[in-house]
Amino acid sequence: MPLRPSTRTLGDVKKAVRRIFGDESSIQIDDTDLKTWANEAQTQIVERNHNIKAVATAPSVKGQAEYTFPDPQISQVEAILYDGVRVPNVEINVALSSILGTDPDQEDEGVPTAWYEWAGKFVLYPKPGDDDKEIKLYFTKYPSELTTDNQLLSVPNKYFQAVVDYCLWHAFELDEDWAAASVKENHYRVALEEQAEEEREAEHLTYPVIQEMGW
Repeated sequence: MPLRPSTRTLGDVKKAVRRIFGDESSIQIDDTDLKTWANEAQTQIVERNHNIKAVATAPSVKGQAEYTFPDPQISQVEAILYDGVRVPNVEINVALSSILGTDPDQEDEGVPTAWYEWAGKFVLYPKPGDDDKEIKLYFTKYPSELTTDNQLLSVPNKYFQAVVDYCLWHAFELDEDWAAASVKENHYRVALEEQAEEEREAEHLTYPVIQEMGW
């Protein structure tokens, strides 16, 4: 589950936005717009602060270099470990130029010393020389799409007001209240920066709660 998980729902976002905007009768702000804005806010928050953390493990297969990523919603891979040891990431052009120079047919097997990404998969080089060695991925995920009012937000509770402010920013723009829109946009951007700094400090002090999965 995400770090400091959310207990707030899309319905809570809608209620807060309508109350502040003065549209508790749901006449002025369209439900579809609110849903779209809430999803946009969550995505931007995760892209900025990388706060939905997860880990996945799978066994190695002797002679198999390519492995599918465990989750299609991966935002960023933080680390890959092979048998408990971190494997450095390299850019594909660097990897291929180095590999083709020493192992043009990519036949080498052993303990992987590099990994690179290509076409939705990650490639270990050299190919694992053993079966059943643990491959562990640490990564951050994109949020789940909000579709129903009772669905929990993917971002932690501390971002709830930021999601509300993002929605209000765009609601005031539609209402052509540019001053109010500017205020809410500023609130949203300041909140993201403050939370980003808090996350950076927390990384040095605590271990995040992460979602564990297999693949």
